[in-house]
Formats: sequence, structure tokens, C-alpha cells
Amino acid sequence: MKMDSSINYFWKYPEEEFAIEFSFENTLSSGDSLSSATVTITDDEGTDHTSSMISDKSVSSPKVYFTISGGTADVTYNIKIKTTTSQGNVLISYVKCEVFGSVSLVTYIGGSTSNSYVTLTEANKYIRSKYRHSSLWDTLTDSGKKRVLIEAARIIDTFNFTGDRYYESQALQFPRDNHETVTGNPATPITATSFKNSGLYSTTYGEYPDNYWKYGTCHITEGTPLYDIRQIVSSDSTNGKIVVNPSFTATPTTNTEFIIFAPIDDRVKAAQCEQAEFLVRNANLDSLVGYKEMGARVVRIGDTRVDFDPSNLAKLPISPVAKKLLSGFMRKRTRYARA
Repeated sequence: MKMDSSINYFWKYPEEEFAIEFSFENTLSSGDSLSSATVTITDDEGTDHTSSMISDKSVSSPKVYFTISGGTADVTYNIKIKTTTSQGNVLISYVKCEVFGSVSLVTYIGGSTSNSYVTLTEANKYIRSKYRHSSLWDTLTDSGKKRVLIEAARIIDTFNFTGDRYYESQALQFPRDNHETVTGNPATPITATSFKNSGLYSTTYGEYPDNYWKYGTCHITEGTPLYDIRQIVSSDSTNGKIVVNPSFTATPTTNTEFIIFAPIDDRVKAAQCEQAEFLVRNANLDSLVGYKEMGARVVRIGDTRVDFDPSNLAKLPISPVAKKLLSGFMRKRTRYARA
């Protein structure tokens, strides 16, 4: 990785090893050159990790070379590069290295730890279909895409929606209390990944087509396996059979009670995808300054997080398309006039 003295941040995963080439070319005086350098790294609490994370240091003016490896997930490290020049000058640069942990999209409807309305597969399909593969979206890693989607869900959840959340404990604003659900008991044949129920199909033509419940969520509310929550990956229109993934922790019985949530409305899913694409498309300095002026507290672009001053919070950067998609769910302001 090539860097110069104007760069003060990069990120990595714990398992990655980077060979760093850091240039002081823009800060050296005319005729001066580097003669020696030290590279140290500490965490935010000041603990030194140089011996375990920094290796292979060398100097070839105007550059300092070293390798960084390891680190603990979700910890930000401070790298100090201190050099002495042939003219006796001391040059110091500081670089932050953020070590990312693994990130997962949790899409269980009504879940207390859910952080996304769409899966990565759904988001890829939507964004690629609309914006094509030339979109900046495909320049991100899968982890980067997940981080953007989580941030997008957080932003669209700041709107004031009609109704109430279905569960007080759910992490996201949807499902609302009018969400389509089916409750009942599994009917045979029952396995650790599937069961039938008459409420999941209809003799009315086209009412519940194949995979109507796909991307919905099954919650076990009573009996075995109590409190399991699983995503539905397919459903059969002819017999009401659903298949879940991953498997239940135990095979349900006919005495088990469940609640099944229909998939989240496509408009909500599309709004999250539009907000994610909006964040990526506006990932430049001018936009970040604009976000700050609009009062944003945190913006994550790909695998990068930017924190702004919390004392100046007005509104978040919202995709106009996402806002339009969500308009049907928002509370309307009513004006009153004296008679």
C-alpha cells in the first residue's frame, strides 16, 4: 500500500497483512533526505503493540517501509512514523489504522438484533438491475456493502412512520402493527427445516403464489424449539409448506406455536437499496462536507466511517428516491386553523 504524509487513515481486517510504503517526499526540505526512522503503534488506550504488529521496517529516502499485520477487531490503532533527516531535522507523521471485525446482515423480520431489511443478494440484484455493473456499488467488498446497507437501514428508520412497531423489542421500524402475519401450529410432515400449515396457502387463484412467504420470517412462540427465529427460503402454493434456513435447533411438533411474518414491503426494501446506492455514489469530500452541514452524526461509506460533531445535528443525508418510496408509510402533518 502506497501512502504519503497527507494520508492519515486506512483500515484492514485482522487476518490481513499490509506492506506499507510511506513517502515524506512532500515534507522534506530541498537537498535533505531521510537517514533513519522508527515506527510504533499503540491502541487508543496507549498500549504499545509494535512488537506484534510492525515488522520489516526499512528506509530508502524519501520513503519508509514497514509491514503491519494482526490487530484486534473493532480497535483503532495509532501509528507514529518518526524520521531523522541527513540535516538533523525530525519529521513525524501519524496514521490511524482501524481494524474491522466481521459484519453480518441480520434480516429476521421483527428480530431484536436485525439490522437490515434486505439480504446482500437482494441488494446486489436491485442495484445491479437499476444502475448496472458500472455502479460504484460493485467496487466495494461484500463487507463494505454490508456496512453501507446497515447504515442505510439506520438512516431510513429515522422517519416518523404511521402506526407502531409490531414488537417493542424489535430493532428496526418495520414490521409495523398492521403487518401481514399467520399464526398456528405445524402440520405433518414436519422436519427440522420445514412444515405445512393450511393458513399458508389458499384455494383462491393467485392469492398465495409460490414463494409468497420467501424472505419472510418464522418465530416459534410456544413449544419446541422455543424462541427460534428463522428466515423462510421457499413456500409452496399448493400445500402451504415452508422451508427455513438455517435449520431449527430442534424439530417442531404439532403442539408448537408459530407466528410467520410476510416479507417486508418491497418499497421499504427498495428504499434501503436506494439509500445505500446514494451513500456510495456521494462518497467524496464535497458530499461529506455537505453531510456535516446537514447535521449528520455518522456516515459510513463502504468500509470507511466518518464521525461528525454531535452538537450540530439537523438532518441526515436522505436519498430523494428512498424518501419518495417511503412516503406512503409516513405520518402526514395536519394544519389546524382557527374558525
